[in-house]
Order: sequence, then C-alpha cells, then structure tokens
Amino acid sequence: MHVVMISLDNSLLGNPHGNTVQRHIEYARRIGDLSVIVYNPSSQPKTATRLSDHLVVYPANAPAPLLFPLAAFRIAARLHRERPIDVVTTQDPFATGLVGLGLKWRFDLPFDAQNHSSFFNNRDWIRERPLRNRAFHVLGRFVVRRADTNRVLTEGEKQRYLALGIPAERVTVLPTPTHVDIFAEPAPADALAALRARLDLTPENPVALWVGLPGPAKNLELLLAAFARVYAALPAARLVLVGDFSGRPHLAAQADRAYVRLAGRVAHDDLPPYYALADVYAHSSRYEGFGKVLVEALAAGTPVVATRTDGTSAIVRHGETGLLTDHTPESLGDAILSLLRDPARARAMGAAGQADVLARFDYERQLDEVIATFRRTLELARARR
Repeated sequence: MHVVMISLDNSLLGNPHGNTVQRHIEYARRIGDLSVIVYNPSSQPKTATRLSDHLVVYPANAPAPLLFPLAAFRIAARLHRERPIDVVTTQDPFATGLVGLGLKWRFDLPFDAQNHSSFFNNRDWIRERPLRNRAFHVLGRFVVRRADTNRVLTEGEKQRYLALGIPAERVTVLPTPTHVDIFAEPAPADALAALRARLDLTPENPVALWVGLPGPAKNLELLLAAFARVYAALPAARLVLVGDFSGRPHLAAQADRAYVRLAGRVAHDDLPPYYALADVYAHSSRYEGFGKVLVEALAAGTPVVATRTDGTSAIVRHGETGLLTDHTPESLGDAILSLLRDPARARAMGAAGQADVLARFDYERQLDEVIATFRRTLELARARR
C-alpha cells in the first residue's frame, strides 16, 4: 500500500520533537510505502529526504503557509503519476485537509482526515486567533464532512463529529502511539543524582514537572500562578519546566523565580529521568487533543495533576492515577500541594497509573491500529464507488 501524508510539521526534515521520526518509520514499515509532504519555507529550501527504505519526506517549499496547499497538491499529483496513491491522509482538517480533499476530488483517492487536537466548537482555540480560527472552523467542518474517514484522539471530539452529521463508522478514536515501555524502566540512581545536581535540587525538594512546547493552549501562566500557591505553603517545593521557551521570552521572564527550574529543551530519549525525578506531573492546558506527556509520566510511575479537558480525562483516572481540577490557580495549586504533602498517596497513584497505561497504551498495538485506519479508509472508499 502507498499512503501519502500531508503535514505542516517539518520536523521530519530536521530538528524533530518527541519520537516523531521513529514513529513514522514504524508506520512506513507496516504500510509498505509512506510519502510525507510537509510545509517548508522557500527561504530555506530543502530537498526530499529518505528516512528509511519505506519512508520519504518531500518538502513543499512555499513562500508562505498560505501557498502550501497548492505546492503540496502539485507534489502529490506528481507522486500519484509516478506510483499510484492508495490512501491520502492529512494531519489536520484545515490547510492539509484541503489538500487531501482536492486529491480526493481530482484523482478519486480515498481520504482520511486526522485531527490531533480539539478544534470544533472550542471557544478557547477560536479566541487565540479569532479571525483566522473562525475561518478554519468553517473550513474544517466542510472538510471532515467530505472525508471518507476521520481520526480523532478523544471520545469528546468524536461526539462533535457525530453532531455534524458524520456517520459513526467514519470516525475513529485513536490516540497518538506512545512508547510507554521506555518510560517504565527504572532510572539509574546515578542518573537521578546527576540530574538533581544539574537542576540544583536536593532529595528534600518535592518536585512538580511540566514537559512540552509552551504554546498558548498549554496555559503555563495558570501553572505558574498555581505553583506560587504551592511554594507559599511548601517552601521546599520546586517546579521543573522542560521545553524551549526562546519563542516566549515574556513567559520565561515570568518563570524566573527561585523555586522554578527552566531545564530547556530535552531530547525525547533523555526524558525518562525527568519523569522519574518528579513527585508529581503538573498539567495546565486550556484544551488538549491527547497529552502524550501524561501517558509518559504515568508510565514512569509519576501521578498526574491536570486541568480537566477531553484529552486529560481520556488518560487520567481521577482519584486513582491522578487528580483532575478546575482551570483556576486555587484548584490546580491545591491539588498539586495535596500530593506533594502526601508522598504515600502519590506513590500509590503513580503505581496504579503505570499499570493502567502499560495495559491501555501498548505501543506496537497502537501502531498497528493506525495502519488499520488507513485500510479501513480504503475499504469504505471502495464501497462508496
């Protein structure tokens, strides 16, 4: 099978985040051939990159994101002439989804539209960029109604698709595969000691951890306000933030506190000791597609305290593997403090969380399920013909 994926994430061309490259290599091996077309600014032109025998990444070098759909469509049309495409899948229902819909209409290709966040009827997302996101909201609804299949990450988002009149058999709930096993392995004591020293921590410091890309949806302003309450009640407590804050200097300045540690960006393979070091994983997102970091933290045996969203509710079992809170500094801060003050309860939740996610989020099974969605797209498209 030859699958073409349309994406705006050019990290596959270099500077990848998470386990993106390895995950797509695994997809490609299971598919047969995977061609990924990604946006790339023409001011920094790149050429096609072969990442494995089954995976090639093609940059759609465009002067601006607005021109990406046309550039991506042309590359996909050329690939289809060279070797027929069996399924086209897109990473969102907007710009890439428009490309997928165009390929479906022009070449009668089976089309799968993915949605890796929570967009529809999401006021928080629309408020981030009102004019653009309102337009995207209209475009997205147009695209998903016409896709042969849709993949979403949570049951909550699926319900929004069903409300649009999309038949249930055309909507699959499937989280992003997370390599849970590597986080479940115990971290060596010397690695933990070295990490504590690097972060200026002692074993007497209760630690809350956050990992990610500090975009607006992550609402780190809320986490910082919540942790100020924690620190006032428990002065030994420390907050460790892992991520690249260079694009949000005002947030880095706000985090410049004696009790906050800015660890910078950390390679995905180097994250396990951070989770093992933490007593609590803290999460403050306004909305969430599927928080892989929550799965990683629980796989490491670290309990989670998170604001309640579709994405966090799909992972955290409230009161069993962590705590879900309202979106206020008081609610989030008090929940973090309650676990930092009760290590036995935190350890019990972490152990329950580890057992839960290892059972629910098996990496190999999830990879196979992603490929099964593409085969399902092909079957449904053939049936409609």
